[in-house]
Amino acid sequence: MTGILVLWCALLLVQKVNLSRADIGRHIKNGEIMVDTSWSEKMEVLNTNFYSFTENNFPFVNHHWLSGVVFYFIFILGGFKGLSFFYIFLSCLSFYILFRIAKNEAGLEVASILSILVLPIITQRAEIRPEVFTYLFLASFFYILWKWTKEEITEESKLRDKKYLFLLPILMLLWINLHVGFIFGFLLLGSFWISEFVNFCKTKKIKRIKWLTLISLFSAILSLINPFFIKGLFYPFRIFENYGYLVLENQSISFLENLNITNGLHFGLIKFLYTLALLSFALPLFVKKDLRKFPIQNLIIFVATSVWSYFAVRDFPIFSLLFLPIVAYNIGFFFSKNENNIGKNLSITFLVITLVWFSLTSFSRIKEKESSFGIGLMPKVNAAVEFYKYQNIKGPIFNNYDIGGYLIFHLFPEEKVFVDNRPEAYSVDFFQKIYVPAQEKREEWLKLDQKYNFNSIFFSHLDLTPWGQNFLIQEVSDFAWAPVFADEYNIIFLKRNTQNAEIIKKYEIPKSNFGVTRQ
Repeated sequence: MTGILVLWCALLLVQKVNLSRADIGRHIKNGEIMVDTSWSEKMEVLNTNFYSFTENNFPFVNHHWLSGVVFYFIFILGGFKGLSFFYIFLSCLSFYILFRIAKNEAGLEVASILSILVLPIITQRAEIRPEVFTYLFLASFFYILWKWTKEEITEESKLRDKKYLFLLPILMLLWINLHVGFIFGFLLLGSFWISEFVNFCKTKKIKRIKWLTLISLFSAILSLINPFFIKGLFYPFRIFENYGYLVLENQSISFLENLNITNGLHFGLIKFLYTLALLSFALPLFVKKDLRKFPIQNLIIFVATSVWSYFAVRDFPIFSLLFLPIVAYNIGFFFSKNENNIGKNLSITFLVITLVWFSLTSFSRIKEKESSFGIGLMPKVNAAVEFYKYQNIKGPIFNNYDIGGYLIFHLFPEEKVFVDNRPEAYSVDFFQKIYVPAQEKREEWLKLDQKYNFNSIFFSHLDLTPWGQNFLIQEVSDFAWAPVFADEYNIIFLKRNTQNAEIIKKYEIPKSNFGVTRQ
């Protein structure tokens, strides 16, 4: 059963990369610069909006710089297919680590049922992102700390006997340089520390709390070894201070439901998991259980990740990964040894039901993404930029938010972008007073064009923002700009000038080819 679940996890993550809308191109370019360029360029890509010609000196904390280095080396070795396999492997490994804990605490049947419930959410973010390192280190931290709680510590215990605990500071050193999600590592450390402190207050045995305090301090000290020192350590609390652009994955469940944006986000399932987790905590209250043995850290972690995931849907996988061992423990705690037969019979019944449900929903999900199912890049996704380079088209480029990473990967350093999908790398005023108004209002666009004298527009027509759609309709009707390339991903416009005359003459797409309407 374990192998089947891991295989299903992998299958749900199999998805070709739509590079025109993904972040991975920029991450690879980050890695290339960190490995192959001068020290001054390394410092710029770490600390400034390096890729843009609009706000290139705007201060920026490149908190996932080491992920870029890892992705760059894997890209050199295996290309985008190698990156796909790497992402799937780390994701499945993260799931497997926590599944093992769940199986140990509640048995194979319960662990399998819980896995079937959480896998659709764990795998919903199938795009290659640095957060995969957070999933792996989150699972590793929880496993090590869980193992720690299972062992008897005496006054005679030697520090060298628990040397695996010192993996935590080393992992934290890597984690803080790989992804901003390192904050979840401190959540786990803090939760287990509080639990040990409560135990210390009851037993007056200081050995365990001393060791965990030592490990936590080492983790905090080593986390200062990052390019931004203490600023990097506290960056998770400041990352949203300068967010001038609304990003779907950072919004709350209620906010998105009010906008009727729910497709593929599993809101119903995540609410069911919240409820199931609450019930698993409540069960011991209704039976005669020794609640003194109930792990406080699990309750703290559940509350924290529930709130976190409710207010930022990007953290659904974080909650779901930790849901697996925590709820399994609660269920195992509820069914004592004398009740194992009852629990096992119930588990087998529910396992059959959830297997049927999981099979139906999983096949449906794979069917829905049939066109993108596979490894590597989506077909012909690079056609637009190949046309741009072959025709020797020049900037300055006006581009939309989503396509920035694609252009950075293919065109930098020859061309810089107008914007890319890093809200924290641009000022709030840039998005709210320049980028969005230029697409909404004709007069603002003309003012911006006069300032930068754009020579080309490179836009993803999959941009479904109201301002993006308005801008595309406007430009198709604007004689000053000629559409010269369009495919299922992108569209390129060139300004009617002497520089572009030959290309426009040869490749201009008739306006009648575009069936557009204003809604």
